[in-house]
Amino acid sequence: MSELARHLAEAAERLFAQRCGTDVVASADAGTWPQALWSELEALTPAQLLVPEERGGAGGDWSDACALLERAGESNLPLPVAETVLAGWLLDRAGLQAMVGPLSFACTTVDLAAAHRQGCVAIEARHVPWAACSAGLVMVGIGSDANAEAWLLYLPSGSYTTAPDRAPAGDPRDCVSVRDLALTSPGVACLPLPGLRHTDVLGRAALLRAAQIAGACRRVLALTLAYTGERVQFGRAIGQFQAVQHQLAQLAEETAAVRVAVQAAADTGEGPWSVAAIAAGKLRAGEAAGLCARIAHQLHGAMGVTAEHPLHQSTRRMLAWRDEHGAEAYWARELVQALRDAGAPSAWQAIVAATSR
Repeated sequence: MSELARHLAEAAERLFAQRCGTDVVASADAGTWPQALWSELEALTPAQLLVPEERGGAGGDWSDACALLERAGESNLPLPVAETVLAGWLLDRAGLQAMVGPLSFACTTVDLAAAHRQGCVAIEARHVPWAACSAGLVMVGIGSDANAEAWLLYLPSGSYTTAPDRAPAGDPRDCVSVRDLALTSPGVACLPLPGLRHTDVLGRAALLRAAQIAGACRRVLALTLAYTGERVQFGRAIGQFQAVQHQLAQLAEETAAVRVAVQAAADTGEGPWSVAAIAAGKLRAGEAAGLCARIAHQLHGAMGVTAEHPLHQSTRRMLAWRDEHGAEAYWARELVQALRDAGAPSAWQAIVAATSR
């Protein structure tokens, strides 16, 4: 972990421990925007995290971003921190400055290169995170073909309409409508993203979701260890029974595996193996999310499905995150395709090449 990641993680842990309790998460799930929490989080400048220092940013890398997102996932942070980090990075890549306030992000299959030539754009998008609460929305679309560089569309708040909706986890996932919007409108920008394909951007979004899953798995493990150590059955804590210990060991194994996979993908950077590493990380995170949620709820029993117990705040989110920005089946196909594109003669040689210094 870099020096920046260490300081960032420590600051995030302190902030979330003090300001992001289960009551704040429950209130956000009920529809209340936690403005006070966002104001304190913005002091960590998430939109500038991946912007180079020479352009006024923090100069962080993807390992730093994942360190922040892992802590956010562990605390069930009900804020668009992943979206703001990603949007800030994309705006910088397009030569724009990130705006003040929370930012939303979405991938679309709209040909933004064609929209740029026409001078106007029309988009209907669903499941856009925190679109109604954000100061602006960054959308990434395709170019003239699948292998062309991606295009960015920045829409300031007010240039699009939203219809409220929510993910199964409780976080806002709004419907966004843009109808024949002139690209010369104030604040609107439609620009290419040099050196980035649509798949590259989607992969970075998936990496941050995988980091959030890794954090949620840590939280679920901690809650389950505490509960099985306190719950007494047949005269002793259930955590002392061998069958329960076996499941606890599997839960710890999954938690460690997804964290290692995410760290490996983040350390790959933006090299030729980045898509393959991210595909493996998101795939592993999705598998871990399902297994960890099942084991945790099984060991908690009826207590784990009550609204009063905090377990559901983590398990609902990790199960929702596993499907966002590509589920396991999607990234399994992308992993195979990335290995084929790299010309690796075997899976083992691909792993050696991808991890070699």
